[in-house]
Amino acid sequence: MSMRTYYLILLFLWISSITFGQNDKKVFIMVHFESGRDTTHPLINEILFDELGYPPDSLTTNSLYFQQVLWPAIVNMIQTADSFNIKLTLALQSQMAEYILQDEGKISLMYDWVQNGHELAVHHHGINHVDWGGYTNRFQGTVYPDDHIWEDKFLNSGLYRGNMQQGFNYLQQLASEVNDSVVTGCITDTQIDKPDAIVYLTEGGDPNDLISIPDTITLPFETFYFLSHCQLLSFYKKEGEIIEDDIINHELATERLNLIKDSLNQVSDDEIMGIVFHAFDYYRFPDIYRDLFSFFNQSQVNSKSIRELMSGTTGIENNSYYNNISIYPNPTTGIVNINYSTHDTKLSLRVFDIYGKIIMETDCTDQIDLSNNKSGIYFVQIVSSSNIVTERIILQ
Repeated sequence: MSMRTYYLILLFLWISSITFGQNDKKVFIMVHFESGRDTTHPLINEILFDELGYPPDSLTTNSLYFQQVLWPAIVNMIQTADSFNIKLTLALQSQMAEYILQDEGKISLMYDWVQNGHELAVHHHGINHVDWGGYTNRFQGTVYPDDHIWEDKFLNSGLYRGNMQQGFNYLQQLASEVNDSVVTGCITDTQIDKPDAIVYLTEGGDPNDLISIPDTITLPFETFYFLSHCQLLSFYKKEGEIIEDDIINHELATERLNLIKDSLNQVSDDEIMGIVFHAFDYYRFPDIYRDLFSFFNQSQVNSKSIRELMSGTTGIENNSYYNNISIYPNPTTGIVNINYSTHDTKLSLRVFDIYGKIIMETDCTDQIDLSNNKSGIYFVQIVSSSNIVTERIILQ
């Protein structure tokens, strides 16, 4: 074989590795940042009270001890994900956003994470969950059939902090600091507590939820895009009770990890594999999640955030559609012009304030006037039958 032929073969193999090496399987990994206010959870008790000595009433007094404890592990988790080119969907409960907002250094880190492809999302447990973060739209004037079940918890637990707008405010403030918007969420008590700005919803935990086809679900007056995920946790249950033996939990987590690995090749072109775990799971068993990141990296799976995956799969916020719409000037003193060129005959427009509240909803027009609103950040959303485009606007 001549040297010329030899080098041509090497060149062909190199090009082939670039062209064909990338695995086209679609995968997302969502991380839930819990409020840490469930004092009945043995692992939260272990982390806060047994290991660190915080007083048992530290959660009801609205402290952010739990967030403080987990923060170093969170930084390590994202550094590890970056080293394997894994993009995470970071689903924060309000307490974690509140904690980050107290420190410019942490805000700067979050900005870097978002710029690197990680997504800022919202996680919320309603009052019907054991780890309720203290925010709910119940008992605000509208009566729901099961309110009587939760009334005593609302009145006497000492956990209530405000309605959902007040809680979501922390997420939106953080999003504005890092030049992002929050459109993805995993939310319980969904029909009551879901912020208006959320477009993509996730749920699920069992192995049967590992692979799904993006779909729409309809709640009263609204339709959302939905996909599921399987939990990869640091704790499991037997007969309804949490197993507290770390050795057994690690064995069960390894079994679930191996199931995920074995299932990757089963993902078809129109399906998405979804995995979810808690930040405190990484705190407890970091080796499990490093193994997960490493596996996807070695399998050449290009994991993405939920927003990026759903944009590419459903056509929402895709570039070709987005390029047909221009919203200007930005910043504005009030008047916002909207130019659009699309075959869709029915377009609607919504404007959200930083709290996620809809302040304007109408058929799409060429111009809107925000001058009667307070200065700040707003989100203009153009909705068609198959696409949603959201633009962040600064009102001066």
